[in-house]
Amino acid sequence: MAAAGIAKFAGVAPEVAAAPAATATTGSSGVGSPDAGSADSSGSSDSGTTDGSAGTDSGTDTGGDASSSSDDVTIVGDVEQTRYGPIQLSVTFSGDTITDITALQTPSRERESERINQQAVPVLTQEALAAQSAQIDTVSGATYTSQGYLESLQSAIDQRG
Repeated sequence: MAAAGIAKFAGVAPEVAAAPAATATTGSSGVGSPDAGSADSSGSSDSGTTDGSAGTDSGTDTGGDASSSSDDVTIVGDVEQTRYGPIQLSVTFSGDTITDITALQTPSRERESERINQQAVPVLTQEALAAQSAQIDTVSGATYTSQGYLESLQSAIDQRG
């Protein structure tokens, strides 16, 4: 896993990532419309935009607010393929601090995957916000989702610099 060496974000200028973040924020601010957020990613994302991402619309609102502050930057992580479907995150930074993580897609090939993700994704988000990194434990019973979550989070952190 690529989680090594990411604990700090010091010395990163917000202007460097501001241009791509504006596009990411615009693409993911389709409140109430999960398809709007998935249109930016890939053609295979249709399976991940069911109930797993519908519960995260309120987090998308925060991403929209992030574009109003010059210090807030929202970055969309890579789509990570898991055994049960894709997962993709949107991460908002305020300066060097991770302030919000929104799941744009979660694995949903099976009904059981959706149930597991409804419990696991909030736990992973809470832990990642507390740790301010992708170096957190996986959720028991949601190993594939946890691994994909951490990889997408790490890719957003890496894009931030």
